[in-house]
Amino acid sequence: MEEGLKRLAARAREVAEKAESARHGSPVSMDALHRAMIDYRRAAMAYMAHPSVGDSIRSDATRYTGETRAVVERIAELVDHLNELK
Repeated sequence: MEEGLKRLAARAREVAEKAESARHGSPVSMDALHRAMIDYRRAAMAYMAHPSVGDSIRSDATRYTGETRAVVERIAELVDHLNELK
């Protein structure tokens, strides 16, 4: 999960930088922005297609409120941490 999120964050930063460049009228910026957006979409789809066990537990947590939800979210964090240790 951690690597997928790092990759996704890096692609998002790249899209933001290219969008700023395009906003200021850089001549080749629209093409660069388009490529960055495609790379971001690819990273997002890869992340969404392979959710971690922690992600699955975390999505279940939305069914609960209060202390139960907090406990389920904490379990998801622990599962992710255990998977990172492998």
